[in-house]
Amino acid sequence: MDGKDLSGISQEEFERQQHILDVEKWLASERARRDLCGSFPWCAHCVKLESYPCAKAKFRMQMERAMDELVDEIIEREEKKKYPPAPADEAAERENEAALCEIAEDEIAAADLAKETDRVVPEGYGYVVRLRRSFQSKLIQSELLQGLYTEIKNALLTLGGIKTRLCQGGENFRVGGKLIAKLAAGSKKLWLYLALDPNECDEERYRFEDVSDIKAHRETPVRVKITGSRSLKRAKELIALLERTYGYADVGCIYTDFRFAYRTDEQLIEEGLIKPYTALVKLKNVK
Repeated sequence: MDGKDLSGISQEEFERQQHILDVEKWLASERARRDLCGSFPWCAHCVKLESYPCAKAKFRMQMERAMDELVDEIIEREEKKKYPPAPADEAAERENEAALCEIAEDEIAAADLAKETDRVVPEGYGYVVRLRRSFQSKLIQSELLQGLYTEIKNALLTLGGIKTRLCQGGENFRVGGKLIAKLAAGSKKLWLYLALDPNECDEERYRFEDVSDIKAHRETPVRVKITGSRSLKRAKELIALLERTYGYADVGCIYTDFRFAYRTDEQLIEEGLIKPYTALVKLKNVK
């Protein structure tokens, strides 16, 4: 089996990937204070007797996901041909993506103005470089957020038929094409949006925000701020309520540590997870 590999990936590359995954597994197990072997997403594809089992299992998982996404895209295209979306729905989807990015309008309005050399900078203003941080980059640079994210994502993945899609500003969770949950991040908090009726939830108990008046969140109007163990517990209770409300099956999941290795701003810029831009701002301490 090892002597004949049909994937086109060399044994040297599998060996290199196996070494990387061994280090990641060890670090994750140290953080969790238990052996996490068998709990990672690719472990379901593992053949322990083959050489470089983790690397090959992860490759199989990635191929399976790629095929699933390809099939989903084909189905989605066919559905759009049969039932073309209304312009309002397309606009709402774009607004949803923009809302998750949580970038202040006044900061991005002046982006790229530095390139317009013929424009005079008003007195008291100047150009500064800002960093547009993606959802994933915020997680990578915050141990707190990674812990909360791991707990919430594992809770959502217990719902039968759920699919996730990571975007620049957050992560969307759908069941049968219906958006049931979204995740976004601040500097020290995780935002969870759920497809629940705010009128059916105990506001005093769950301390949520009703954002149904915002068009981008009309599908997921219950917003919960998660900052620690207490709010995390409330968020999990709301996920359980979501399960009961729609009658989703609780299929369970292999608990996975979704933490990332820390990377600097410079590394994340190279990976495209942080995007610098130039903004024109009012300078402080200007008389």
